[in-house]
Amino acid sequence: MFESFGAAFIGYIPWSMAFISVITILLVGVVAFFTSKKPKNLDSNDYLVGPYKPARRIAILIASKDGEKTIAQTVRAAAKNGRKVFVVSDGSTDKTASEAKKAGATVLALRKNIGKPSALHRAYKHFKLGKRFDAVAILDDDVLISRDFVILAKHLMGNDVAITVGKNITHWPDEKRWNIWLAARTYSYWCYQLTLRRLQSAANVMNCISGSNSLYRTEVLDQVLSGHTPYIVDDTYWTLETHRLGLGKIVYAPRAHAWIQDPTNFRDWYKQNLRWMWGTYQGIIGHQIGSQFNRFHMSYVFLMAEWILYIISGPICIWLILQGGPEHIPRQLLILASGYALWVVGAALSLKLPRLLFFIPAIAIADFIFRFLMVHAFFKALRQKTVLACVWDSPKRFDTRSVTA
Repeated sequence: MFESFGAAFIGYIPWSMAFISVITILLVGVVAFFTSKKPKNLDSNDYLVGPYKPARRIAILIASKDGEKTIAQTVRAAAKNGRKVFVVSDGSTDKTASEAKKAGATVLALRKNIGKPSALHRAYKHFKLGKRFDAVAILDDDVLISRDFVILAKHLMGNDVAITVGKNITHWPDEKRWNIWLAARTYSYWCYQLTLRRLQSAANVMNCISGSNSLYRTEVLDQVLSGHTPYIVDDTYWTLETHRLGLGKIVYAPRAHAWIQDPTNFRDWYKQNLRWMWGTYQGIIGHQIGSQFNRFHMSYVFLMAEWILYIISGPICIWLILQGGPEHIPRQLLILASGYALWVVGAALSLKLPRLLFFIPAIAIADFIFRFLMVHAFFKALRQKTVLACVWDSPKRFDTRSVTA
């Protein structure tokens, strides 16, 4: 009996996140119904701004630190959207500024590295983007957007929408076709955007945006883009401030594609994910998530409950495998792998990447490591709730100068 229960639990692990995400959104619906009965006030998640005017004038802004190998193609891909492209070189010591200029961007070169959000703020003010444009797409310097990215993101920017978020796609070149970290990120993007991001977008409770490829109203940037961002993840701060100030909806634009360079080694993968989760916890603490009875706060509380279940399911699963005895370990691992396989097959078919099937064991291992990483990030956030400067080292990037945008 114990053994059959253990096998059932182990097979359940890969399904847990999607299942609990659905339950979370259903609970959000119940909360939204009851909170809608309350008198309107500043805590009810109602929008504090009037309807926005159509976003006709749109610019693209990119911050880069030593992005010589990638910035030119990023600018060219962005320019194919038919929009003015601005680049701020954040204290780069290479040819970032000259490469961006040659590619057609208007460039502001800072002498000192001040961090991405501060550099963006400096450029936003320097180029007077808030006065000249209705919306600004902010990209990372190693992101290649599709030629219709702006049009598709703008299409979903209704008069009550503050931010539209593009679709993350891992840039997975053939020469790195067997890289397990690119495979793991490819799968995680697909799974997260298929389930949680779509559901959160529909309920307007998105807790995380893509700082590498999103479109923002300039009225929003006027209020959330700051010279001092208190969290190590800038887009976490922008998201939470948008909800706190009632600036409008944050919606997902799944057809607005952006190819992103992701970590290609364990060290970079761990550091980047740790920073993301650290910034997420900083936001939870700093914005006192759960302190208000409204749709966004309550959905975030349920999401945190999901994280707890997700984290504890890992050690429980390992314990059950070991309790079955050495002779049953292969069978238990096969059950576990079969659960992951069902999801990975779906990803492989959807993304038309059959080689993803070869990475099922690696994806499962990365998923278990991520549980430990979440705990690591939590204690890191308790020790350091804010940062003096939002500065970090990007993962090692590969050269895109020979890539067709």
